[in-house]
Amino acid sequence: MIERTPIQARPRRLRCLLVSPVAPPELRNGDSQYTEDLLRDPPEGVEYVTHEEAAANGEIEWGPSVRDGATWRRPRDLPAALARGGLGAARRLGLLLSDPVSWIRVLAPFDVVHVHCTPVRFLGPRPPVLLSDSAGTFWYWTAGLGMDEGRVLRLLRRERALARRIGYLHPTVHPAAERVVYFVESGIELAARIGIDVSGATICAPGVPSARVDSRSDGRTLLFVARSFEVKGGPDALRVLARVRESLPDARLIVAGSDPPASVPEGVEWLGPLSREQLYEEAYPRADVFVYPTRFDTTGFVVEEALAHGLPVVAPRALCLPDVVRHGETGYLQDPWDVDEAAATIVELLEDRDRHARLRAAARADFERRMSPGARNEVLGGLYRSLAP
Repeated sequence: MIERTPIQARPRRLRCLLVSPVAPPELRNGDSQYTEDLLRDPPEGVEYVTHEEAAANGEIEWGPSVRDGATWRRPRDLPAALARGGLGAARRLGLLLSDPVSWIRVLAPFDVVHVHCTPVRFLGPRPPVLLSDSAGTFWYWTAGLGMDEGRVLRLLRRERALARRIGYLHPTVHPAAERVVYFVESGIELAARIGIDVSGATICAPGVPSARVDSRSDGRTLLFVARSFEVKGGPDALRVLARVRESLPDARLIVAGSDPPASVPEGVEWLGPLSREQLYEEAYPRADVFVYPTRFDTTGFVVEEALAHGLPVVAPRALCLPDVVRHGETGYLQDPWDVDEAAATIVELLEDRDRHARLRAAARADFERRMSPGARNEVLGGLYRSLAP
């Protein structure tokens, strides 16, 4: 008698409304890149529909506006329209932070909604919601824009009170969704600092792509990648190279992502703005060490991309970086922003090829385990299915 292997039933396909930044019309940054990565490589059995597509198809509609009565479905939409207008006025007056709330009415059947880093007020019935964010907006306002921490905390607590009263989900101050995901552990710590119960939150990295080509480094090349050269520590990266070249005169630095200055320093190859595809083909494979003395970051997409290519990372012990880089295993974290310490570490690493090889292997392995698209999709796919009716 022939034994037959039972056929495993494939999980049913889930429709997921993805409310997440899309560039254009929104800015090209880490959050819109996250949207693109999800659409390019979704969890198995998941069909994403962006909020832009859903609005164009009539599957959702934007909430009521005081200025446009055509956006009202019924007279009881008036309180929502007034609340929306009041929030906008408060933001313009500086009484709240500037993140606007999207007011959405879901009209078509979806199994789950994934909202990323976007404050949302749902009107009427909605599917279960998974809310994701990098590490919240606290570092954006403080480290990124230089606002006083005390003022930011006061504004966030005021926002939290309004969000709870009006009923909108806010990724930083009122993540009251069925599931909450942060990219890094620091997101949980920052939320707890504001007084949010994050006991049920899950860590799930954004899932940047794995390396596509083999390394072709020469044993003496550093890499710095950033769109915002000043904010991400570009001047310090140049100073690090100058210190390294005192010991290793043939060391060089590739700079990618930002426009070159009028005069490029000796030992620097400035590639200028590049697409993700160009970075994966022309920048990461040529490097030996990723130097990233950033002064503001909430996730470190380029750090994860560097780890995907097996590049040991030398970066400050600050912001999200301790969550991404394993000190002594996949890179080295320095006192912020100690140029001499970073340079000495890089020189030792480039001269000790055995240690460099160990860190390379560990970086790739840690990326695949924690930060790869496969690792992300395993977590997200499981969460979606736990929420779907």
